[in-house]
Amino acid sequence: MGDIVYLDYDADTLFAEYNNRGKVPEFESHIADGKARSDQLRAGAQNARIDLRYGDGKRDRFDLFLPAAPNPPLHIFIHGGYWQWNDKDDYAYLAKPFLEAGIGFANLEYTLCPEVTLAELVDQVRRGVAHIWQNGSDLGYDRDRIQVSGHSAGGHLTGVVLTTDWKAFDGALPANVVKSAMPISGVFDIEPIRHTPIGDPLGLDAVSAAALSPMFALPRTKANMVVALGSHEGREFHRQAEAFATHCRSHGADVRIASVHGGNHFSVLESLAASDGQLFGLAREMLLG
Repeated sequence: MGDIVYLDYDADTLFAEYNNRGKVPEFESHIADGKARSDQLRAGAQNARIDLRYGDGKRDRFDLFLPAAPNPPLHIFIHGGYWQWNDKDDYAYLAKPFLEAGIGFANLEYTLCPEVTLAELVDQVRRGVAHIWQNGSDLGYDRDRIQVSGHSAGGHLTGVVLTTDWKAFDGALPANVVKSAMPISGVFDIEPIRHTPIGDPLGLDAVSAAALSPMFALPRTKANMVVALGSHEGREFHRQAEAFATHCRSHGADVRIASVHGGNHFSVLESLAASDGQLFGLAREMLLG
């Protein structure tokens, strides 16, 4: 074992904990399958608006899928990829069970590191969520029934949404922009990422890592929350989930942890993508009661 760099981990064992592609050799098949299903969903969507703008940047955009029912609640999804990979286009397949249940689905995009700093990326996601809330009436969904979820880095960004002081961010916004949330396989304290190759494009130091970590911010929206992950994910992801849930509960948030039996870091999303999936059922319950 080498020198300890974080908790009881040396550099190699810490990287192994967060190197999800290394832990799931078939990860490319999960990504390819999601892309194919997303292409199919977009091709058949009856009420879709692709690449709506929320800013001037080339990735300041989101896709919106709405059911036939008027003024539906809305689920916003934020993709993962350690803040440096992936694109919203490959996650449209997640909209299917939501649309079937009469729930709108928005797929949020953001600029990747190192083209921007992580602080700039976080601010961009906040602007995207604020835009979606502000334009609910014009775009055709109920802005007072918004739910947000995100996977992996998107789980971190979901945590950011939950711990944002929205009235300070924009005085025209309410404190509770979102009513419920589901961070999935999230990294809520990004300090350990600094000590792995994953963190190299992020350019973080200890101060900026702490400032951008939901683990150390108040859950200001008080939204109902399910902190989710796959049962087969590693020790660090389970530790992060438990610690973030405990932190939010200590400040009055209603939080449950959902461990998807047999799920790994990539297959866990199937539980959100299926009408009979555990995570979709929990998301629907929070949205529809």
